[in-house]
Amino acid sequence: MTKNNLKKTLGATALATTILAGSAFAADLRVNISADPSMIDPITYSELIAGHVISNMYESFTAIDGDGKVVPALAESWEPLEGNLGFRFKLREGVKFHSGREFTAKDVKFSFEELLRPGNKAGLNAPYLDVVVGADAMKEGSADTLSGVTIIDDHTVEVAFTKPDVLFPIYPIYLFDSGIVEEAGADWYNSVSAGTGPFKFENWSRGQKVELAAHSDYWGGAPAIDGVDFVVVPSAETAMAMFETGDLDVMMVDGPSMRRVLSNDELKERAITAARAQVRYLAMNSDLYEPFKDKRVREAICRSLDQDAMIAGLYSGAAKPLYGQITEGVAGYNPDLPKIEYDPEKAKELLAEAGYPNGEGLPPVKLSTTEPNKNQHLYFASQLQEILNMPVEVELVERGTHLKSINSGQTPFFAWGWSAGYPDGLYFLSQLWYSDSPYNRGWKNAGFDALIDKASMTADNEERYEIYHEAESMLMEDWGTCPLPVSTLMATVREGVSGVEIQPFGLVPFADVTIAD
Repeated sequence: MTKNNLKKTLGATALATTILAGSAFAADLRVNISADPSMIDPITYSELIAGHVISNMYESFTAIDGDGKVVPALAESWEPLEGNLGFRFKLREGVKFHSGREFTAKDVKFSFEELLRPGNKAGLNAPYLDVVVGADAMKEGSADTLSGVTIIDDHTVEVAFTKPDVLFPIYPIYLFDSGIVEEAGADWYNSVSAGTGPFKFENWSRGQKVELAAHSDYWGGAPAIDGVDFVVVPSAETAMAMFETGDLDVMMVDGPSMRRVLSNDELKERAITAARAQVRYLAMNSDLYEPFKDKRVREAICRSLDQDAMIAGLYSGAAKPLYGQITEGVAGYNPDLPKIEYDPEKAKELLAEAGYPNGEGLPPVKLSTTEPNKNQHLYFASQLQEILNMPVEVELVERGTHLKSINSGQTPFFAWGWSAGYPDGLYFLSQLWYSDSPYNRGWKNAGFDALIDKASMTADNEERYEIYHEAESMLMEDWGTCPLPVSTLMATVREGVSGVEIQPFGLVPFADVTIAD
């Protein structure tokens, strides 16, 4: 029996019970997302909206709490192996998958192997495993098992590395049920979920909503609500109308809606906010647009964008300028990076020095984005046209197509954001600007790569942060990107809904949410 049928069958009884209790009301929490997730499984997971949904179904060795701090999740503790060449993890006991099976060490090994198996097209979590002994053989297809993972007992597992990687325990590698393929087939993720999280997959009506149901055996305690509906609402205005009419319980607020929330006392009172752990950047891929090979062109573009004006005009003040590629609140942030001055005259001079006086000789280029980010890109294009006479045109692309293009290095010019998967600056630097990263945004530098390699082997936090600062300065002095303002993370919560928490990495999974009648 599905959850909806169960609700219909028990509806009258549940209503009577609620009236008598007069307090908590078991219902589905309704939350907006701006588009369909690009995927729903923990293997190919590679984008933010999918992350909002998946993080309620799947868990890792560690999690991030409401204060943005790393806390143990599926691993209760860990200790480094000799020479920092791996870790021994003590796994949490008594954890049940959505299938009812118990979570054990063999599921860790299975999850790692599936992320590395050729043909699975694994996403964001796979590169974390590159340092594991045997990972290359798995990826090449010359091995069927991962030799670097040793099951000590049901709740102890060792992971051996080819080189130190001190942040491995905090990587958000989703772990899943090793029995799921036998039970539900190779395409199991279309019908069930295989995680240990507080909610499990129930239904996905594409273009409408993703429905999750409460996991009654959740190790942290069964959720008090029936489930979560992630409602697809592409328009921020429509989302606002739905929240005001009670058709959404939680509204993620972005772009133009921020102005409305901040100017409305009632909505402002319902808002929860956090400094967003997300870098914003303008990507300039020199392999795809010849003028970007010249550092002076890149600097000219950066000096044509006025972050202060953007914060006032696009974000109603609810944003902070960014002058590097690690955000405030994330470990390794450097508050002493120099401000990037908005300087149109300097920008014109630089472009002329590069051989493009008043933009003459610049080939046309498209500035690609999606509908929700259109206004920001129209601003970029108007600035570049007005100041540099640059022949740039905004191109709107369907979100899924856009993500595939930018993640495969096929888009020459675009602005985007990258949310931290774990609270350490290495995430931003290694994922976006390290040459071998599958998500490299078009700037590569061997010296920068060497620093990132060194940082990943440095256990001392302060020493490692100094390496981040050096690498970040190298990126910025070469104008590898134009940092862009980072908007405040904001959501509004309907009266009667409690337990919704927001931290720099997004909404905390809804395990502790309650809904009053």
